[in-house]
Amino acid sequence: MDQPVSCTHREFSVVLRQLPDDISMNLDTLIDGLHIRRSGGAHDLTVQHIIEDSRHARPGCLFVARPGLVHDGRTHIADAVAAGAVAVLSDRKEAAAEHAVMLVCDDVPRTAALLAERFSGNPSAALKLIGVTGTNGKTTTSHIIHPLLNAAERRCGMIGTVQIDDGHTVEDAALTTPPALTLSPLLRRMVDYGCATCVMETSSHALAQQRTAGMRFDIGVFTNISGDHLDYHANMDEYIAAKAMLFAALPHDGYAVVNRDDSASEAMMRATTAEVVTCSMLGRDAACVAEVKHETITHVEAHFAGPWGAFDVQLPLCGRHNVINALQAAAVGYVLGLDETQLQATLSSCTAPPGRLEPVTKPGDPFSVYVDYAHTDDALENVLRALRPLVPQGGSLRVVFGCGGDRDRTKRPRMAEVACRFGDAVIITSDNPRTENPQLIVDEVASGVPADHTHHTTCMVDRRDAIHHAIQSSCEGDVVLIAGKGHETYQIVGSERLDFDDRLVAAEALESLTPQRTA
Repeated sequence: MDQPVSCTHREFSVVLRQLPDDISMNLDTLIDGLHIRRSGGAHDLTVQHIIEDSRHARPGCLFVARPGLVHDGRTHIADAVAAGAVAVLSDRKEAAAEHAVMLVCDDVPRTAALLAERFSGNPSAALKLIGVTGTNGKTTTSHIIHPLLNAAERRCGMIGTVQIDDGHTVEDAALTTPPALTLSPLLRRMVDYGCATCVMETSSHALAQQRTAGMRFDIGVFTNISGDHLDYHANMDEYIAAKAMLFAALPHDGYAVVNRDDSASEAMMRATTAEVVTCSMLGRDAACVAEVKHETITHVEAHFAGPWGAFDVQLPLCGRHNVINALQAAAVGYVLGLDETQLQATLSSCTAPPGRLEPVTKPGDPFSVYVDYAHTDDALENVLRALRPLVPQGGSLRVVFGCGGDRDRTKRPRMAEVACRFGDAVIITSDNPRTENPQLIVDEVASGVPADHTHHTTCMVDRRDAIHHAIQSSCEGDVVLIAGKGHETYQIVGSERLDFDDRLVAAEALESLTPQRTA
């Protein structure tokens, strides 16, 4: 899950691996043509690194004094200069930078992104860069595009919520979209490892904070919009406008692949001058359409039609909401040159990302347990709609979920209403409470429980207890959904990041059952 934070130590160590030690650039060449006012220092200075954390300053670096939401980099200019920074980028001239070149601009985040891209050799221009944005579906769509292009020998890197693949190694991701000073070096590394394409989840935080301002995108993909992140964006209009920034940045010869079934697609299409490729599952007039023929807990059979022709495909994914993700992935593949045969073959073997309706139980177990990342009311509804018809007669659908602290509070009661509308039994619990009181979060969520569902709703602040209770009280034929964290392996309580994996806790609860109940 993305959030407006500064670069962590772990992310910085990744940055240092991404660029060769001998990379450097003349300062005047680096800033040439940009809206930067330069003062002080010699004109033959060489920049060897660009950093925004003064603790990582070293001789030859350019320090970006970025005013952030939590920390103000301008208060650390003296520390960076003392450690060897030869230049400082800020939105005002600072006396503390008297022993370094002062670079002043009006928009520090945007300028820093442009500098990072130029310093890294403009790698986004060497790739076919695909940005995927939307409230839900970014990760799944990216995880379908990634193998689709790799299978067609269009070597593809990936940057997203779950993983980063630079074409050589795969590592866990820290943010949906990394900071600009991480992004460009990462793309450079992809180019060096022979990638021709890259698919990148592009969050509204990243777009609003100009993290991608230096990137040249060739394709933008819009999945959908639903209520989320209104703790950061003032309202839905601002949230939609942030997403539309990706499409405004597309070149004339680029492509905008939009989900025509979502009304916010209008804003994306108005924002772009690129060629629009529309996708629909609801029978709208669109270039690419999909129709669900049959679905089970393990797959969805669908008919795809588009400029590539038409074919039937069995997607090994759970839930019809994943069909639009696969359709948009197919549209991306087509505009990059894939034909009908390649699309059909790869889609039939695609897999869901970790933590997306990921089963914890095995086929044949008396009841089923799934873990999913759904943390908005819209995402939770999609997952529950997928599971509801698959609950056998006599079974019940049991839902465990919570809402994160220090995040959008407006969705809390809405999520409770959705859980109660589709679930037979609901357990409200904690989900990364952060600095908020976990009990108060649970109470706010519970305020959305309809009066006729109060007897089927339980509040348990401890998430481990809630998961154990849901599993231990399940009977044959039941389906248990543990929602909100998916692939995450931690729980944030206060300022601590504690080890916690829903999948491991659920497995632990299953092991504690009597042999008769798990046989």
